[in-house]
Amino acid sequence: MRKAVLVSLDAFFDADFRFLREDGGLTRMLREGSFCRQVKTVFPALTYPAHVTLITGCDPADSRVGQNQPFQPGVPSGSRVWNWERKHIAVPTLFDAVRAAGGRNCSVLWPVCCKNPAADWCFPEVHPLPGENVVLKTLRFGSPLFVLDSERRFGSLRQGIAEPGLSNYASAITCRAIRRKKPDLTAVHLIDLDEMRHHHGVFSPEAREAVSRNEDRLNRIRQALEETPGMEDALLIAVSDHGQSDISVTVNLTDRLKQLGLSSDFGVQSNGESAYFFALREGADAGRAMGVLSEHLEECGILRLYSREDLDRMHAVPEPAFACEAADQVVFDDCLDQNKREKATHGFGPGHKAENCLFAVWGRGVRRGYEMPSMPMRDVAPTIAGLMGISLPSARGTDHSRELLLS
Repeated sequence: MRKAVLVSLDAFFDADFRFLREDGGLTRMLREGSFCRQVKTVFPALTYPAHVTLITGCDPADSRVGQNQPFQPGVPSGSRVWNWERKHIAVPTLFDAVRAAGGRNCSVLWPVCCKNPAADWCFPEVHPLPGENVVLKTLRFGSPLFVLDSERRFGSLRQGIAEPGLSNYASAITCRAIRRKKPDLTAVHLIDLDEMRHHHGVFSPEAREAVSRNEDRLNRIRQALEETPGMEDALLIAVSDHGQSDISVTVNLTDRLKQLGLSSDFGVQSNGESAYFFALREGADAGRAMGVLSEHLEECGILRLYSREDLDRMHAVPEPAFACEAADQVVFDDCLDQNKREKATHGFGPGHKAENCLFAVWGRGVRRGYEMPSMPMRDVAPTIAGLMGISLPSARGTDHSRELLLS
């Protein structure tokens, strides 16, 4: 089995290539390795569904993770649970494949990996709900000794979950794990760019600075690999989950349904730039509801409606009766207060200008400067498995590893 380090640059998309530095970590990976700049994200373009696809090779229809949170009608936004735990994923992951091959795994803030039995060292991505203690929850959802040691050594790098401190913290933990633990698979989620875009705008100076910081983090991770005996031949892989677009108008679809007389039949879950509609009672007529909404698209901030058949073609989760996508500059708030304060977001559907994500791989034997053609996000996990020399038979995507390796 070949070792690999998987780094997620949350919210990086193809428009960001022009901001890369000549001496940056990602620039070096592109020049000295292979890459794809048109990895088509999943629907909806959200962090958790995308990250699950990146490690399973399955779309949300199969993984059954179609949102960051389960649908929780009537629950206040601050009290809603998230799909934090590994048990929410219905299919095997790369972590499972590594463990089955006799390897060891390290996960640092990787989504939907809390309480992961295949993770030897897990620093969980989780936050406390009202009445919960953040320290106790982090210890309970992750690997306690690994968490405590990481906090003791690097706690001064962060200020709560604020960025860029949290991503500096995560990358420091990752570098130490590489040097001390030498995992077969290390996966880290860097949220800096995503946060800067949400709070300051897609192409704000703050977002461009976050791109640069991520390149520096990649440089440090690569240096850790090169300096650590037993890790020199590990693959360094960078991926992303979605881009973002700027927003200026907030629409509460729950209020719109009430105004249109549909609220007793359907509940709404916002995905940011899209929304799911769930049937609240047996016999709720999705066709009728879509017909009513189609007569009020502009006032509802809707660009297009997706029928259940459309969602099936998009490999979306099976629970929603139908869905919609937001018009330009619109975000659906679903009573999520943070959406009202954001300047940019995601959650869009196929064909969006920010759908093209990243896959880049660097290491011995990888073709230099090779650009791959467009591919669906489900191809990433089987390609990583192929590069590592392990099996992920449950993946629905295509393994491109042979075209990436020198013959």
